[in-house]
Amino acid sequence: MAEDPIREYSNAVEEFNLAYSAVRKLGVLVADVGRYMNNRPHVFMVSNSSVGFPPEIGLSKSVFSLNANDWPDANKIAEAIVSLHEKREHVKEIYASLSATDKQLVQKPDLCDKN
Repeated sequence: MAEDPIREYSNAVEEFNLAYSAVRKLGVLVADVGRYMNNRPHVFMVSNSSVGFPPEIGLSKSVFSLNANDWPDANKIAEAIVSLHEKREHVKEIYASLSATDKQLVQKPDLCDKN
């Protein structure tokens, strides 16, 4: 039996929102690191790396610490963005396939189309 079109649309929107959140999470991490490196490098460190930092930095409560294991490589960023594009197109396709009646029952997707 085919999935209910409204449920399918709702699931696709949720998948898009999760993909968008994943991209935003990576963006926040990269932005935070850039901000500290540019403005406050004296209170910035990287943990779980092969480079040791002075103890006073590692023990400071005001230091921003990047866990090296969390740092995304270019492929991870690309994969997250490609997934976002795929989920976005999927939502658009499902919404376009909904009947006029079903479209009245759901909210038009907010797919971050603002330029």
